[in-house]
Amino acid sequence: MTVTAQTPAILFRTAEFRAVGDTGDGRTLDGYAATFGNPSRIQSWEGEFDEEIAAGAFRKTLRQRMPVLQFDHGRDQRTGSVPIGSIDELAEDDQGLHVVARLFDNPVVEPIRQAIAGKAITGMSFRFQVKREAWIDRDGVKIKDDELQRLLWEPGDRGPLKRTILEVDPLYELGPVVFPAYDSTSVGVRSLLAQLTPDEHRLMLRELATELRTHGGIPDLTEPAARSGEPDDSGAQPGNGERPTASTRSRVDSDALRLRGIL
Repeated sequence: MTVTAQTPAILFRTAEFRAVGDTGDGRTLDGYAATFGNPSRIQSWEGEFDEEIAAGAFRKTLRQRMPVLQFDHGRDQRTGSVPIGSIDELAEDDQGLHVVARLFDNPVVEPIRQAIAGKAITGMSFRFQVKREAWIDRDGVKIKDDELQRLLWEPGDRGPLKRTILEVDPLYELGPVVFPAYDSTSVGVRSLLAQLTPDEHRLMLRELATELRTHGGIPDLTEPAARSGEPDDSGAQPGNGERPTASTRSRVDSDALRLRGIL
């Protein structure tokens, strides 16, 4: 049975890559953004299950668009969301999604190149959305739509469940990251949230949002909105100088937490 994805819209996964010295400048990255048929244990607020990516999962999205190469998912203060290089090759082979990319030669990207060449950065992460997936139990029996959510939390003797990602669409971006286990960290946070009472859950999310805002991860909404004719990043129209409402703050906080895989 193939079902529509039940997990958060935007997911992060990690893989290893290497800097290739064929050109002598250390600016070529060569590796796999994802490997096929390699189950990983996922522990999150959704439950605990095994996940693998099926061969062909990227075929359609690669025909439609090319992802961008970013550092730390575009969150680095120096590079921001500007691509740090160009992807020369990106295609599926027998092992997985193979990528060959070239880092740009400029002062902003140079520290990243040095860190990769010195093996201080060895991980790559990619951000994507699941279009199609399939679920089975430990004995290979297909999971029905109306029983999936219950079995994710209480699989009993049918667990662990196994999720196979059949189609990724879109693949937003990929690139080197300082902490390739970031997704595991966010999964750990989600697992913690699942154990809290509703009141504790809301309090924890508020504290996480405050922490992100303090360190620049969420826009500061304490000041009145700027008078501008341009919409903000979310597509909302400007507030003509009004102070943001509580609902606006909540939406921005939720978007930032969701981007990090916490919601």
